[in-house]
Amino acid sequence: MWAVLILALASSVYAEVSPDPGGTAGVVRGRVDIEAPPAVVWKVILDCSRARRMAPNVQSCKVLDRAGDGSWDVREMVVAPPLVPKVRSVFRSSYDPLKRITFKCTSGDVKVCEGEWRLVALPGGGTRVHYTNRASSPFPSLPNALTREALKSDMIRALKGLRKECLNAAKA
Repeated sequence: MWAVLILALASSVYAEVSPDPGGTAGVVRGRVDIEAPPAVVWKVILDCSRARRMAPNVQSCKVLDRAGDGSWDVREMVVAPPLVPKVRSVFRSSYDPLKRITFKCTSGDVKVCEGEWRLVALPGGGTRVHYTNRASSPFPSLPNALTREALKSDMIRALKGLRKECLNAAKA
C-alpha cells in the first residue's frame, strides 16, 4: 500500500507559491514527473509554438534573439489572465542542454522575474522537471493571497500541459 501511495505522490504535479523573503515578489515552485526522456522534455519546453497548449493563458511566445551556438535566447511572452489586463514579459534564458534553463526578465510588465527549469533523468527513462521562479505581480493592487492562488493554479495547469505535450511528442 505504501508503495502505491509513494508512486502516486511521485507522479503527481506539485506546486506552491510563497511570499518572497525580500518582500517584493513571490516564489513559485513546481515539480512534475514525465514519462519521456529529458531530450523530449527539453525540446518541448523550448518550443514556443507549444506554449499556448501548455498554458491556456499564454497568448503568444516568440524568440526575439538567440546565440548562434544556442547557449541563450531572448523571448517575449504575452499572457492574458482572466479579469486583468494582458501581461508582457521579455526574458533572457541561458541553456545547459538537457539539464537546466535559467531565466531573468529584461523588460515588460513583470519587474522582478528570475528562475530556472531543471530536468533530472529518472530510472526507467522518465524526467523529473523542477521549476522555480521569483516574480513580482504586475498588479500590485490585487491581494497577495489571491495572486498566489492564481499563480499556483496556473503552475499546476502549465505542468500538466507540459506533461501532456511531452507524452504526445514522445509518441510522434
